[in-house]
Amino acid sequence: MMKNLKRVAILAAVLIIPANVVLAQGGPPWGWRYGPRAYGYSSGAEVDRGKVDAAMKVTLSRATKGETWTTPAGVKHTPIMVDNQIVGQLWEDSDPKTLIMGSFWSGPWGVNVELVRDGKVVGMLWVKVS
Repeated sequence: MMKNLKRVAILAAVLIIPANVVLAQGGPPWGWRYGPRAYGYSSGAEVDRGKVDAAMKVTLSRATKGETWTTPAGVKHTPIMVDNQIVGQLWEDSDPKTLIMGSFWSGPWGVNVELVRDGKVVGMLWVKVS
């Protein structure tokens, strides 16, 4: 029994030493900024805030609210509809025409815009900016 226990201990030590050496050497940097490019991390193009704000206002002026539904976690979602297509979501009951623009970022399918009311993000909107 002791002989087998010694063998297991020696085997464990032999297996742990290479792992410690690899971890001590570091490796590639990790995190979102080191991820693969062109997969939604960055579009590579600067988008003018004025153009985004204008596109958001045009979209919201034509928008209607869809049917509200609730997730199993209790979060309410109200789709923002333009021409029977979902272009955004509201998480709180708000009039889309009174919302202002918060932060925005561009992705492969357009610009994502935070919709803000009284300093709080209450939804998201997707717009195309030319």
